[in-house]
Amino acid sequence: MASSNHIARILRHVLSLSLPPLVGACGGINTDDFEPVACGADGQTEYLAGVKPKDLADYVELRRLGDQIGGGPSAVDSTGTKCANATDKAACEAKLAAVAADKGFLVGDCADVCMHHVLIVNTGDEVQVLGTKEEVIAWLGPVDAPADAVLVASLGGYSVACNQPDLGGVRTAGSSYEVLGTSYTSTCSPIEEKLFVLGVSGDGKLTEVDSEVINADSGACIGRRPAGLLQSGGRGTNAVGAYFANVARLEAASVYAFEALEEELLHHGAPAELVERARMARQDEVRHARVMQRVSARHGGRFEEPRVEKKPVRSLEEIAIENAAEGCVRETFGALVGMWQAEFARDLDVRRVMKHIAEDEARHAELSWAVDAWARQRLSPEAWERVEEARREALAEIEAEAERGYDDGLVEIAGMPGQAAAVRLARHFAQAIGQA
Repeated sequence: MASSNHIARILRHVLSLSLPPLVGACGGINTDDFEPVACGADGQTEYLAGVKPKDLADYVELRRLGDQIGGGPSAVDSTGTKCANATDKAACEAKLAAVAADKGFLVGDCADVCMHHVLIVNTGDEVQVLGTKEEVIAWLGPVDAPADAVLVASLGGYSVACNQPDLGGVRTAGSSYEVLGTSYTSTCSPIEEKLFVLGVSGDGKLTEVDSEVINADSGACIGRRPAGLLQSGGRGTNAVGAYFANVARLEAASVYAFEALEEELLHHGAPAELVERARMARQDEVRHARVMQRVSARHGGRFEEPRVEKKPVRSLEEIAIENAAEGCVRETFGALVGMWQAEFARDLDVRRVMKHIAEDEARHAELSWAVDAWARQRLSPEAWERVEEARREALAEIEAEAERGYDDGLVEIAGMPGQAAAVRLARHFAQAIGQA
């Protein structure tokens, strides 16, 4: 696990080894003939690249509206040049900047905080705002390009993954197209995520051609704990509420952890990319804490702000030791446990929260392993052995916690693994990082 670029893939593999087998499963969808969908510069699916609408435009932008957790409007994807053929360019750009909408449409599979979008089309001096999926499909016109079909499938509530051939792709099917996409379909425990082959006709009609249940590709758990965190347990009217109150507190504490990591990486001359990723992770944790506070309150939990004593900048060895235990082991294993929760929690909201946070937490785990690789090059063999010892100790603690198991209410409602499942997860996880 020295390479940090495939953490999510490794965790999915560990989860698949630990899940109970599906009864009666056979066959499956052959994804070999599907062309993968390319990712944009931000690593997300591009919805507009290659789209061929019936009427050409100077500029098209897919804009996400403000969400329920405080995020403002932002451009998800765009193509063309703003106001390229406008007679009054300044006025045209002002119109684009001033676009506002009370409602919009969903793109992809909705989970937890459902992000609504609008499509903004600029031709000459005109700025048009499309706020429903029907309006977007009408603007698109005949579906005569692979990207058109991917957009239609995404508007239909299916997630089309980019650069993941087994989870997202497109192929021609006569005069129509077929798109490979995923969606969460179950509303009771255990949750089901399905892979679909979706037929997209020339007039934009969407049908499900084939499907199969796949392992959930989602999840997150408790984030990185900062040095100086003063211990206190979660409180609530019941064990589940207290658990989520503690999760919310620890997510909030992670804000301090990544703030410190950003400062210390900068102090020790880490690459700018690592510093920036730590800053972005801190912003993610602010959002995660807000969401988990809501979940906690709904289950009777009482959130308390974490108390963290400010520590001076530490030595590189101290940073590496903490990162090995808190990041490479606990944070990464936390993401794995979250995948399990997203699969088995009885509470639909819990599963959706885990799905929403999953990609962020996987990136945080990747950051931990990237910091680990960078620090290793700068530490002596003796210092590095102390880092490895901290990693081994953290793994041993996880295995001991797995043996103890969890409260029955947490297993049922929050989806925490039972004792046998927890032991399997811990064992396969240790094997995956080469410390079994």
